[in-house]
Amino acid sequence: MKQGVASPGAIHSCNELGLSESTPPPPTLPQSVYLGKRVTPAWHCACWWQVAQQDVCLGPPQLLGERELPEGCHQLFLAGQQSSGIFQVQPTGSQPFQVYCDMTTEGGWTVIQRRMDGSVDFDQLWDAYKNGFGDLRGDFWLGLEKIHHLVQEGKYNLLIELEDWEGNSQVVQFVFSLGGESTAYTLNLLGPLSGELENAIGEFRQLPFSTRDRDHDLKADTNCAKHLSGGWWFSTCGHANLNGKYFRSIPRQRHERKQGIFWKTWKGRYYPLKSTIMKIQPAALEAEP
Repeated sequence: MKQGVASPGAIHSCNELGLSESTPPPPTLPQSVYLGKRVTPAWHCACWWQVAQQDVCLGPPQLLGERELPEGCHQLFLAGQQSSGIFQVQPTGSQPFQVYCDMTTEGGWTVIQRRMDGSVDFDQLWDAYKNGFGDLRGDFWLGLEKIHHLVQEGKYNLLIELEDWEGNSQVVQFVFSLGGESTAYTLNLLGPLSGELENAIGEFRQLPFSTRDRDHDLKADTNCAKHLSGGWWFSTCGHANLNGKYFRSIPRQRHERKQGIFWKTWKGRYYPLKSTIMKIQPAALEAEP
């Protein structure tokens, strides 16, 4: 495997991780990239691997000359990374963790939720939603604490992609911030929704997160997470729940359908959707002073 210039003590190859080399590294990335308030050498991944047809950096990705990790997927995009895949990131004040990066022509998106085949049970309790669960290559929830660390530095775009069982799709996007656990990871809506769908979050600008064992919803006489399924930023139960039960076919009984994945302003309250993806990206990227 060809080597880039790296600092002393950095990981230089797959062999140093106890892995055999079977694929070449990606092309050399640009020599410098803007990261926050300073210019540093470019990202270099010392060991790439193919896992389930996804490019994964097992190095982990490093700065040439500095052993640091990107804070999120968009930072990797700015460094020249163009392929989607699993990468290790380290937001400010957090331990490193892995994320799935969806790289587009406009930038890098950090995927925080995916529902595609029902392989993962989303009817989980508070601690599971806090820490995350599932498979980054399939169905997963990244974890409220990780999401909070990713977005704590400012405003972020949340892009939601929805698909029904007839092959139709819709997208919704809005600017948000997320409080920490002391606020029950309250979702703060900071701007109007964009896209063709009407707001299905509700008329509330601040929504705490709820699970069966931590009832923070805004409906006084009902535990929405228990009444429906999964954990979500519930308002009064009936507007949206993208972490509901996954149905591989639409149930005939209405009381079952209400527990599914739904976005009320598209397909209605009792239509369980086929797939969803939620991903985030900084809303305002500061220019270098």
